[in-house]
Amino acid sequence: MTYSTLRIWESTLKKLRRIYAETGESMISVVDRLATQELERLTREDLQVQTVQVEKE
Repeated sequence: MTYSTLRIWESTLKKLRRIYAETGESMISVVDRLATQELERLTREDLQVQTVQVEKE
């Protein structure tokens, strides 16, 4: 995998460090997991909107 630099707020860094301390999950893994979950949520919402539009026709 290739890496890239990501700028985050200090408050977010503190939250990521706390998650790491309590779970042992790396900060990179936490960010990736949250981004994946958000993308899946958006995809589900898009599908729901498309389904509602089809039903209206």
